[in-house]
Amino acid sequence: MSQTARKQETDKQTNHLLPSVGIWFSTLCWGSAYAAARFLLHPDQSDSVTLHPVMLASLRFGIASFFFIIPLARAIIHHEITGRHLVLMALLGQLTFSLYYWLQYTGIEQTNASVASILGVGLIPIFTALIAQISGAESLHLSLFGALTLGFLGVALIVFQQPPSVSVQSGFLIGAFCLIINTLFFALYSNLSKRWMQDISPVVMTSGTMISGAIGLLLLSLLDPMTNQWSEVARLNITQWEALLFLAIGCSVLAYFAYNFALSKRDASRITIYFYFEPIVAIILGVGLLGEPLTWQIIIGTVTIGISAIIVNLMKK
Repeated sequence: MSQTARKQETDKQTNHLLPSVGIWFSTLCWGSAYAAARFLLHPDQSDSVTLHPVMLASLRFGIASFFFIIPLARAIIHHEITGRHLVLMALLGQLTFSLYYWLQYTGIEQTNASVASILGVGLIPIFTALIAQISGAESLHLSLFGALTLGFLGVALIVFQQPPSVSVQSGFLIGAFCLIINTLFFALYSNLSKRWMQDISPVVMTSGTMISGAIGLLLLSLLDPMTNQWSEVARLNITQWEALLFLAIGCSVLAYFAYNFALSKRDASRITIYFYFEPIVAIILGVGLLGEPLTWQIIIGTVTIGISAIIVNLMKK
């Protein structure tokens, strides 16, 4: 084999391997994020600071936003985005970061990492398809209706695994409801961003929305005395700082760039299927490290939601 042919074969293998590494890295990070958030919201050490959901989201995206200032500033200086784009990104930032993560962390706080990951990941394609039906972007087919119904049956099995009186008293039902609404917001964001931001790169889009969301979360944490824990930040121990920096840098910066790199090399339909490994990672870490229970309702509900999501994706193809 000639040197040129050998080099081409090596480049081909590299181009095939790197996107796989990128998407697996993102999946592992985002699956682990549920366990890391649960640890910060419910630390198992008596001397640890228990963070409020708004405070955790503020710290995570406040730190991560520093890495996105330069891409956004460069886009503004080079006139790649207009004032209208900035306004739309500000609105989307409140939807997908401020509201989304406030609800998600409230849900994780009241339920656990396993349940949060199942509802948070599994319902995204279901709600996305539902919004497409409501907006008239897609026509309703009987098989799609059946898939959506199957998915919601899986959700009901997980949400109502406890008696209603116990669920209400423990906050589990409220947490599950927050996770369902949180996933609906993400599907709405995906629909709106696709319509509004077709001429903006993913990096600039994420920069604008994340910085906007971080500002919204910061104001919310400062204005509400119940969520204002900034004086407690200095009391975070080393393990808590490691979990926080993992969420901010690993999950919000590095995983995003790895995902975008994989997206630039492969079709989105082939990449999104990896998201369904996130609950598996979250369940393993939640049960193994945090001692979370693994019930038969969670197992059957997860399988049911997964089947529903796969059917929806196959129908889209």
